[in-house]
Amino acid sequence: MNQNFQVALVADLLGPDGQVVFQDFGVDLLADVGIPYRYLEEDLRPVIPDQIRDYDVVISMGQPYVPTSFEGVKRLSLIARTGVGYDMVDLDAATEAEVMVTITPEATKKPVASATLALMLGLCHRIRIKDAIVRENNWSSRFNHMGCEIRDRVIGLIGLGQIGQEVVALLKAFEPAEILASDPVVTGEEAAKIGVRLVDKDTLLRQSDFVSIHCPLNTHTHKLMSEQEFRIMKSSAFLINTARGPIVDQTALTKALLEGWIQGAAIDVFEQEPIDPSDPLLSLENIILAPHASAWTYELFRDIGHDCIKATMAVARGEVPPYVVNKAVLERPGLKNKLRRYKEIWENQ
Repeated sequence: MNQNFQVALVADLLGPDGQVVFQDFGVDLLADVGIPYRYLEEDLRPVIPDQIRDYDVVISMGQPYVPTSFEGVKRLSLIARTGVGYDMVDLDAATEAEVMVTITPEATKKPVASATLALMLGLCHRIRIKDAIVRENNWSSRFNHMGCEIRDRVIGLIGLGQIGQEVVALLKAFEPAEILASDPVVTGEEAAKIGVRLVDKDTLLRQSDFVSIHCPLNTHTHKLMSEQEFRIMKSSAFLINTARGPIVDQTALTKALLEGWIQGAAIDVFEQEPIDPSDPLLSLENIILAPHASAWTYELFRDIGHDCIKATMAVARGEVPPYVVNKAVLERPGLKNKLRRYKEIWENQ
């Protein structure tokens, strides 16, 4: 048993009753090899040093880690993030503290891609409006809300990483006219191999009937979709965002929907979460809203949990886990010493 290796899981993996929300998260794999773990008592935002200083690994969800989170933290080696976003972690501060940050793209791509298609189809078939027609016994109005199909439409993807590529694979069954993508780190040849035409962002916005966002949030993508971008889009186009809220200027989106610059939107993420109850988006008919949870499935949390646990066990063996996002930390002498010590303990237990 490796009692010298301590793992913490964040408090919001527990429900209000203190019981585990995600039953098949994979923590039994830690127990199988004798690695102790516990759940943090509080969900503090940002995380403070006293919460994490006594652990080798923290398995974390959406908690912010700012420079002060790492003050005096010497033992920690890994923050294993559930999901693919890492904008809530100050990577420079984590690297300075000699802490790796990992994500779980393999586990995330299918659920997010299928959620994207669900939202896209919901917009196509006016699901929100037609649900209201039935509930309000207003059947005669159903002729006023004809939908459309993905078939014969142009789909534009902002971001062609693992999730974007999975969206492409799912879209093909719906026979779109063309799939466009804008991504600065993908080549035209790479896009063409999966049947996508790589274009600049403005071309994508002008030509697409559906624009779906699949890029990370960073200094380059913050408010990537502003008033200027919405004015470029077709008046018949739809926007789907399952990535990060601040990629879209929410005020500009509201104006675009109210004034008819675009036809509609489906949004799973917001600039402020939870969204303000007085936000005008909540009163609009031409938008589908979800609470940053449209991709949440039993399978998603099973797989991201297991991938976080696998990353944890790799570190316990003194190995570098997959999908480290702050790669500069791998050259830090302090981290190398931590991994060396873990390996010695693992081999001698």
